[in-house]
Amino acid sequence: GTKRVVQRRRREEAEEAEAAMVGALLCYVLAPLAQLIRRITGPPIDEDDDAAERCSESLRVETDARPVAWVPLGKDQTALLQEWLHGGPGGESVEERGANVDAEIPPREVEEVAMTWQQAGDQQPAWGDVEERSVSAWHLSAPPWTPSTQGAKEGAPPMWLPAAAQEAPSPWRPSPHQQDHQNAGAIDWQFVSPHGMPQPVGGSMWHVPAALGMNEAPPNVLWQFQNEGGITTNSGQLARTWENTTQGQGEGTGEGSPFEFTVMSYNILSQDLLETNCDLYSHCQPELLKWEFRFQNIMQEFDTWDPDIMCLQEVQENHYHQQFQPALQLRGYECIYKRRTGIKTDGCAVCFKRDRFSLVSQHPVEYFRPIVETLNRDNVALLALLRPAPPHPPDSGQDHPTLPDILVANTHLIFNPRRGDIKLTQLAVLLAEIQQLLQTAGGDAKPCPVILCGDLNSVPESPLYKLIRNGELYYYGMPTWKVSCQEDSSHQVCPRKLYGPLWPSLLRITDSCQYVGVCEKKTPGVLRYGREFLLQLRYSAPALQRPEHLELIAGVTDAIPEPPGDGSERYVSVPEPEDELFCKRSPTTIRHNLYLNSVYSHYQPDTGRPEVTTCSSGYGLTVDYIFYSAQPLPDKSGRGRRRYEDGALKLLGRLPLLSEHDVWMANGLPNALCSSDHLSLLARFGLEPCG
Repeated sequence: GTKRVVQRRRREEAEEAEAAMVGALLCYVLAPLAQLIRRITGPPIDEDDDAAERCSESLRVETDARPVAWVPLGKDQTALLQEWLHGGPGGESVEERGANVDAEIPPREVEEVAMTWQQAGDQQPAWGDVEERSVSAWHLSAPPWTPSTQGAKEGAPPMWLPAAAQEAPSPWRPSPHQQDHQNAGAIDWQFVSPHGMPQPVGGSMWHVPAALGMNEAPPNVLWQFQNEGGITTNSGQLARTWENTTQGQGEGTGEGSPFEFTVMSYNILSQDLLETNCDLYSHCQPELLKWEFRFQNIMQEFDTWDPDIMCLQEVQENHYHQQFQPALQLRGYECIYKRRTGIKTDGCAVCFKRDRFSLVSQHPVEYFRPIVETLNRDNVALLALLRPAPPHPPDSGQDHPTLPDILVANTHLIFNPRRGDIKLTQLAVLLAEIQQLLQTAGGDAKPCPVILCGDLNSVPESPLYKLIRNGELYYYGMPTWKVSCQEDSSHQVCPRKLYGPLWPSLLRITDSCQYVGVCEKKTPGVLRYGREFLLQLRYSAPALQRPEHLELIAGVTDAIPEPPGDGSERYVSVPEPEDELFCKRSPTTIRHNLYLNSVYSHYQPDTGRPEVTTCSSGYGLTVDYIFYSAQPLPDKSGRGRRRYEDGALKLLGRLPLLSEHDVWMANGLPNALCSSDHLSLLARFGLEPCG
């Protein structure tokens, strides 16, 4: 009996809750919605209504000698339209402007009806006031009529004209406001529909009925984007023009003149990574993040700058084989590709023009080495040894100077800001591979120039950056987050720190970032023994014999070694020591012998603002670089910072980067012009002939 009583009470409570929900729906949703529809459509025509009669007389319009249907408006609608025409709901009241209204307008009616109508002329409602209002009015349909003030006297109610026949609405375009609504470094964006109807950010939440026929919005001063078969842009804040760094450079065609070429480094943002980390791009419109649009935009950027060599990162494997490689081959490029190890679907690609360069050799590099704890990630690099094409065909009979080969390195290091130990080890492997390839290609001759491109996930003047540019880094006791300085983790109580050596000797890479066989010559007949090898001999028969003339000292020389008895004393894992497995190590410092200078100074010369190459996580950073071989100058400052001058490879120009302010003025990255969360880097070089 008690169980039945409990079940009955539960049913009654459920029925009461259901009734309350239905009542709330009727009271708070359906009833206000019906009331709002009645207010929009207007009251029935009443010939005794003076306001309706005055409105009826002013709304009779003829088009093509035919009378056009018209909709009369009541007092409330007339007053609301006058309010919108004279400054919107945030301005003066209707009574203060002397509007022809006999009855007081409730504030709630002003809010509800104003959200569905567009003001006439060039005035626009203040969206900061509209954001807090009910959004239900945006989902309502409305008659195909538009407000018009043509031929109307001042203070008179506006006329309602039929909307012109509209074609199928084209995709919307993002367009920033004309006024500066910047807040905390980000611009306030709106949508502009095909009818010019502005709408707050987050267009998926809002509808504007296509039949409203709103006036066209004025052209945008920053840029406009229309996805109707092409891009209409006004460069504005994203304008980038070439900056020459060397005066009087040659044309690259005469004898003895430098061979000029351009190099691009570009992280194009893999579509799989974009969709996996879509929360990083919530500020972007969904149309701008679709791969079909992004691919066309990226290819248009390639066509615009027309680089001779491209180093691309985050190139998705299926997109490379199905789209990028065929499209670039049609444009005269030859492409090589290396996918990341593991389950990652993107990788690095190097593309070069066939009429400017020929491929001598390629060398993919995998940073994943199971035997090394700090090489357990799936990042890769790609090295390409390129030979410049002579300015004249070989059968032309003209002499042409001999140009050295160029080693182009492209890489993408691990992103994790707190694993600087992995970053440094990956960089050491890359530098060792570069020097090994230089040794193989040139032998004892002068090494060929090196161009190092990629996303290093480290900011300028960070320890990793200083290692590349200055050739040396003292890392002992350094927090791992400080290696890249991508984020400030100084608040951590016990951060991970660096202690040497960073990688084991089994990797065969010295602290000079060189393979053992490259940096040291073998001495015939000399073997080197490591600690691991010697420990395996501590229980051998000679080690267990007591020397005859050893003085007996209690507690010192009276101990007798006792084997563990598990047979390990008879096991020797390294029967023959190999000298290549052991090399001199430093527990505090790593260095390299490549002299690399950065193409960019990382600060804008006119404003002094820091340059950025990415703005995807809410703030801008420089993490992409182009380094090139240069000649070091004597360091007289004693601060360890190298100064360089151009050698055989001369920097002739570069495409300037933007500041964080400039990028956020275009709504960050990606946007309608740049379809990646990184900016492209571009440099022009001149290669001197061999002497």
